[in-house]
Amino acid sequence: MKHADIQKLHDAGLITDEQRQKIIGHFQLKEDSGGKFLAIVSMVGAVLIAAGVTLLIAAHWNEIPRGVKIAAGLGLMLGFHAGGWWLREVQGKYRKTGEALHWIGSCLFLANIALIGQIYNIVSRPPNAFLLWWVGIAALPWLLRSKAQHVLLLVAFGIWFGLEVNERGGWIYCESDRQVLLYALLGLVYLGAGYCFRAAKFSEFAGVTEKFGLFAFLIFIYPLTWKNFFDWDNPEIRQWFFPALGLMALLLLAAGIKNLRALTSQWRWTWFAALLAMMVFMATVWFGCWRFDQGDGPHHSVWGESWSYLGGTLALFVFCLLQIQIGLQERSTFLVNLGVVFIALDIIAAYCDLFGSMARTGAMFLISGVFLMIFGVYLETKRRGLMKQIKMPPAKGDQP
Repeated sequence: MKHADIQKLHDAGLITDEQRQKIIGHFQLKEDSGGKFLAIVSMVGAVLIAAGVTLLIAAHWNEIPRGVKIAAGLGLMLGFHAGGWWLREVQGKYRKTGEALHWIGSCLFLANIALIGQIYNIVSRPPNAFLLWWVGIAALPWLLRSKAQHVLLLVAFGIWFGLEVNERGGWIYCESDRQVLLYALLGLVYLGAGYCFRAAKFSEFAGVTEKFGLFAFLIFIYPLTWKNFFDWDNPEIRQWFFPALGLMALLLLAAGIKNLRALTSQWRWTWFAALLAMMVFMATVWFGCWRFDQGDGPHHSVWGESWSYLGGTLALFVFCLLQIQIGLQERSTFLVNLGVVFIALDIIAAYCDLFGSMARTGAMFLISGVFLMIFGVYLETKRRGLMKQIKMPPAKGDQP
């Protein structure tokens, strides 16, 4: 039994979407490698086509009348969507290629926004263009049931969020280095949304949303392990937005944590407590609890002098250990591999944070070099063992 066979039964209307998901989950079926190869080739081709169209238009930009520019932009966008619909829905044999064409069409919508703004000299805030793009493609993932469109939707919102955070005078403006905490919280919002998707009609979006969110969270929480990263000299931030976004992430995580059915009740609450603890730690950084200014003189950055980065290093290390354990119970190679990678990065950050005098640094190089070589071998051996453990069928007593 192959993943493609189950997909054919679903396309023929013999099984429902819920039954398809249950069969795939029960037998741990994966998409055929050929399908993945075609998806990769199609997406690369889509990027090349989009780049080629852009360069051809740019090469003759001044010679093209204004109306022709707009008509060509709209025609290309609608044409790619029409071609994707025909290949994906009418033909039904080239679903990956059809998704790639839909993806180009969605990207061309952003290009058309920029085109109209340039032609008519519309002066506006850059975040507004990306917000309009996000709104314009918001319905496509649900209408097309396309993971590629869903990922593009997540990326579009993330770009708008990042631009809005850096837009001076904006309602969530934060010029401080602490804006990375907002990005980490957005990752937790995505993670919680992915957990909620597991029990929703569009459960096929759950996995990619969870992975995207957790990866974003770890990427932006990682700077908390760096010495002298934060600069407190610019306090111009919207203090209220962090707790508001944190509350949204907390509600989504609390609502979706029950859908982690591969975990026991004890481990579900342990994982929720780990996520909550990381949010609390981020809150202490956001509100300056690590800022131990002394004296009545002007305030200055003492993040590096207070050794408070060690709290971030320890918190990330423990969190990744728990994540690996959750990955084992969820039988997720992604969670395990991601946890191992960030444990290694955490160790590297701690190593770099201890730089000092020449003699001290030289001794560190010698000792830690030997340690890293031995630990690297151990870590890779352990990772391979965990991968074998995940691939083994679960024992009957291990079923939740």
